[in-house]
Amino acid sequence: MFKSIRWRFILIYFLLVFLAMSIVGIFIVAQLENIQLEMNKKSIEDRVRFILETSNALKTKNWDENIAEIQENIKTTQIGYNENLYIILNDKQKTIIAGSSEGIIGQSAFNIAQINNYILTKSFDGSTEHIVPLDQYDDSENPIFCHMSYPVETDGNIKGYIYLSTNIEYIYDTVNQSRDILTRATVIALTVTIFLGMILSSSITGPIKELTVKARQMSKGDFEQKVSVKSNDEIGQLGTTFNFLIDELKKSMSNLQQEKSKMETTFKYMADGVLTVDTNGNIIHANPVAKKLLSLADEDEKYDDVVMKIKDNMVLTNLKSKNYHGTEILEQDRETYYVDYAPFMNNKNEVGGVIIVFKNVTEQYKIDKLQKEFVANVSHELKTPITTIKSYAETLLDGALEEKQIAEDFLNVINSESDRMSRLVSDLLRLSRMDYDQTKWKKEKLNVSEMINQAAKKLSIQARNKNIDMHVNMDAEDMYVFFDKDGFEQIILNIAGNAIKYTHSGGNVWINAHIENKSIAIGIRDDGIGIPKEDEARVFERFYRVDKARTREMGGTGLGLSIAKQIAEAHNSTLTLNSELNKGTEIVITIPKI
Repeated sequence: MFKSIRWRFILIYFLLVFLAMSIVGIFIVAQLENIQLEMNKKSIEDRVRFILETSNALKTKNWDENIAEIQENIKTTQIGYNENLYIILNDKQKTIIAGSSEGIIGQSAFNIAQINNYILTKSFDGSTEHIVPLDQYDDSENPIFCHMSYPVETDGNIKGYIYLSTNIEYIYDTVNQSRDILTRATVIALTVTIFLGMILSSSITGPIKELTVKARQMSKGDFEQKVSVKSNDEIGQLGTTFNFLIDELKKSMSNLQQEKSKMETTFKYMADGVLTVDTNGNIIHANPVAKKLLSLADEDEKYDDVVMKIKDNMVLTNLKSKNYHGTEILEQDRETYYVDYAPFMNNKNEVGGVIIVFKNVTEQYKIDKLQKEFVANVSHELKTPITTIKSYAETLLDGALEEKQIAEDFLNVINSESDRMSRLVSDLLRLSRMDYDQTKWKKEKLNVSEMINQAAKKLSIQARNKNIDMHVNMDAEDMYVFFDKDGFEQIILNIAGNAIKYTHSGGNVWINAHIENKSIAIGIRDDGIGIPKEDEARVFERFYRVDKARTREMGGTGLGLSIAKQIAEAHNSTLTLNSELNKGTEIVITIPKI
């Protein structure tokens, strides 16, 4: 119970009032008793002096000669209730010669129980003795008397003693009554103290309890808590401060929640994978990209168990040996990732774990690879004709010029290789201009049927030379597109030219055009050698050839389909490839119609 501050308040107030009342009560009772006893002593002395002054017999030198007169004077003296007066002669036996009780006259004072021998003996030296012998009256049934022995002297000699004993029980009755009154007052004061203490403690502990309840609700996440402020004292200021703290905390929590939402949204939808791991190998957080990359079904899985499946040198021990800082390259499912990792600190400014970022650089990696292949291919494509031209020129210089037929053949080869180099450079320049959007397209309304027929005528000789039949079919004569004329023609010539080039003698090439929804689909199909499945995805890359040796023999540069695709994309058109090895290839050009 006393663990509560409320009961501590009450106990403290109770003890304070109890101690104060006890101390005050003891002091007052003691002082009252002393005052009453002192007043009684003074009263006895005054009565003795009065008796001495009013009795002429007591003023005589020889009391033994005036015993009867002394006794008569004593009888006429007013004696109080339970008060005893004795006139004792100063002889050897200390004989009582007069008194308020005649039955003891003539007896020795030492033999009378009502006379305190100690007081009487002490007064033998002429001093007045006064005593309240409480230690002799422990039994409450016996009365309490105050004793006084007063020596009477004449010419320096003690004639005798006036001995007076007075019942003073009334004094102690008064003291006891006062003590009872103070005790009842103390009980009443303590009762009032407890009542007021409960009210006072409630006024203090009530707001504290309310604050405790509100704080407990806040600890459960409910920040819609306010305390009622009923005063301007320290408790009221505490309540006001608590309400202000809640408002500020709500603002801070709102900001934190907003920032958390931003971070979670960022992590969730960012293209890179993010993984957070503590120093014990527990996965703290993983965004969807990281989960998919690591095939992470449950974040309770250990990091080492997950990463061992894809790259065993990225286990936590190896990362720790590098101070949780570095970069790795990871290849997973034909994708390339740069894996950057760095440590994060905990609230003790110690390494709390590591943040791992998986950045998908597949496209960049491919571009870098293509650039290297492009440089190598260009070098190779240029090196071959240059080498041929140089070797034939050196042969001519060495004397072959004198043989006309050989010289003409060599010059024809040189001319052919020069044309090949020219075509290669022209194609490269055109691709470069398209890459940097430097080509100015003159888009105009074109009749698809007319353009296909013109291109077919230009390819007819090439087809006839290989004994290939060309079949041109159009669903309608009036099909129009908005396209650059030269670009359109080059797409048809490049794709149809490849169809003729890679079709065996006696084969067929089909050029079909039809309307498909809001577009015009132009299909160019052959029954030639076809393209292997593994090469289909790369046929539109620059310098890529399925059969490099055969393509060079046929005079190709490996740029035709790449140029065709780039022209089509510049006009919001697409190229679609369908091929089967040794059965033929079809490329469909889809162009928005007008």
